[in-house]
Amino acid sequence: MRSAKSLLLCVILLFSSIPFSTVGAESVEICCDSSQVDLYLIGPAASGEMSPFEASLSEESEEYTISDAIAQQQEIASWEISPAWTGTYPTSTWEFSIDYSVENAGGVQINASVEVLIGGESYVGSTDQSNSFLPSGEGTLRINVNVETGSISSSSRISVTLSAQTVVFSVPGTDAGLTFIWGGVGDESSVNADIPVVDLVLEEPVTEGMDVYLSMIVASPFGQMTAAHATSLGISVNNGAVSGDPIVTSSGDYVRLTWTWTSTSSGEQEITVTGSIQIQSGTPTLSGSTTFTIETADNGDGGGSGFYPTEEPLRSDGAGSKLIASMDMNLDTTDGFLTLERKIRLNIDGEMAYWMRWGMDNIGSDDASLSQPLRIFKSGTVSDDDRRNRMIDDVERNEFESQMVNLAVTYMNDGMAIELEELIGNDVQDLERISFSVDLQGKKNVIPHPLSLTITTLEILEENKETVLLRNFIIVQPTPIWSSMDMSISIDTGLMSSLTGANIKGEDSIDVTHRRTPIGETIEISVNDLKPSATFSFNAYPTSNYLNAPLSLYIITLGIIIGGLLLSLNITKNKRRGALYIELILIPVVLLGLYLGYNPFTVGTIAGITVTMWFITAIASPKKKGIAVETQTQIYPTIECPACGTPNSITTEERPFRLPCQGCGRVLKIVE
Repeated sequence: MRSAKSLLLCVILLFSSIPFSTVGAESVEICCDSSQVDLYLIGPAASGEMSPFEASLSEESEEYTISDAIAQQQEIASWEISPAWTGTYPTSTWEFSIDYSVENAGGVQINASVEVLIGGESYVGSTDQSNSFLPSGEGTLRINVNVETGSISSSSRISVTLSAQTVVFSVPGTDAGLTFIWGGVGDESSVNADIPVVDLVLEEPVTEGMDVYLSMIVASPFGQMTAAHATSLGISVNNGAVSGDPIVTSSGDYVRLTWTWTSTSSGEQEITVTGSIQIQSGTPTLSGSTTFTIETADNGDGGGSGFYPTEEPLRSDGAGSKLIASMDMNLDTTDGFLTLERKIRLNIDGEMAYWMRWGMDNIGSDDASLSQPLRIFKSGTVSDDDRRNRMIDDVERNEFESQMVNLAVTYMNDGMAIELEELIGNDVQDLERISFSVDLQGKKNVIPHPLSLTITTLEILEENKETVLLRNFIIVQPTPIWSSMDMSISIDTGLMSSLTGANIKGEDSIDVTHRRTPIGETIEISVNDLKPSATFSFNAYPTSNYLNAPLSLYIITLGIIIGGLLLSLNITKNKRRGALYIELILIPVVLLGLYLGYNPFTVGTIAGITVTMWFITAIASPKKKGIAVETQTQIYPTIECPACGTPNSITTEERPFRLPCQGCGRVLKIVE
């Protein structure tokens, strides 16, 4: 027995020493040669770069100002591609163009040059009589550089340097200056060159049933930007374009895009696959093709379960995904505390949605190559049979939701580029509760399909203190994960709670509407296509004070108006009320300010001014015409007639006085 084991060990060692060839999929480079491209000048003067994509331009331009005359060569700025892409380039004329501005001078006489360095070869172009004078105002300086055919090695770089030998101002004034401008949105400063910028590599197709997975690597010195911002990029099979969004994964420093093509016939067949890319609008479309032999099998359901990468997918194709955020908040008083409940729903699509789906199907994996946001999750109740089965099982989703309570800060900050504590406006540890739920929107498969992540929180707010309820929460990445955001927020308060002074600081494009009724306040916030770099904060003073609460504020305001109106009407009881009636139009103004959510102090001021105006008008109003002035009733002495007993009033003090009786007519003589 021992000798048999020894013999088996020797056989194993013998076979292990035999060299075997590595088995791998065949890859075919199909494209691309040198082509015309506009390279935008970006970055600071001392360390600038060139890029064929407008997305590389910044919000603010770079500038270099010359304020004194130059009598010797001076470098203005330099831009480069390092390393450049390998390949050959033809003889051509490169056109360098840069925007400029001449201020406080009649113009500038300039002798400038542009040096193009490709590897070890140098080419120079200079100004001549046609472009050596720059008139006052704004314009573009153009310099042509003749470049001869050559090749670029893998370690070479391409640099373009602008220098000025002489600069003389014509009719200079105070603070005369020549400013060169580049690198900003809207600038056209660029170099038109004819160089290789990209290679397309097709990998051996993988078949599953009738589905064929076609992978193309986009290799370029501009990394993911090339795949993300090319004007067009796609593949076709037998001259028919393959539709649908590709799965994006990494391939070293480059990007692998995988499309799914469904064959209409089973069995062994040859297919011609063509890959194409157009770097910029107006430039030639670069393409190439090759033929593969594949074998498909009709298993009855028409195809496979979709392409499933073994490596972690990329979270961005280089351009970023659209984020849609909707939030519902409710402010109320509970057991004497002011509480805020939030329900935040993040609708996620594109590469980020696929990354989240793939991550949930790999929850608890011990793969060391996983990124930190995925590696921190434990397997919990997820079994090996559930993991990596191309389906997000209920147990995986439940485990993800449960562990997110403790892991959400790392997962969202590092994985989703969303700063959770800015999104919820508070430290997670200070919340009364927080929970997470995932809606797969009808698709449990690991496929490019949107999903939503809902976050529910409850917190106790400190009263009468300015509180930041929400702040810009997208973390800007070198390779953007989010391209833009649509955000809508709805906030409701109770009868006796208020968000006084609610306002958005920072971003001007965010719309805020604040409404107040006796049953509560409603605040609506909305914005579309907000840039990830936008900064804003939503601030308010949470309070349950009677002077601020909607119900009591309405009662107080109506009390002031009604009391002031009744008093004014009483003052004008015998006066003209026309002017007062006209001023009653101020009642809707007060109520409108109350409804539009104006600050309680402002509402009180408007109501006070209104009542004061009524008082002044009531006092100053003239008396009504045709009304007799009331006289005091005078009491006169009376005397009874001795004949008939009728009382007669003595209305005069004249003595002696003769008074006819009102009863019998007998004349009575009054002597005293």
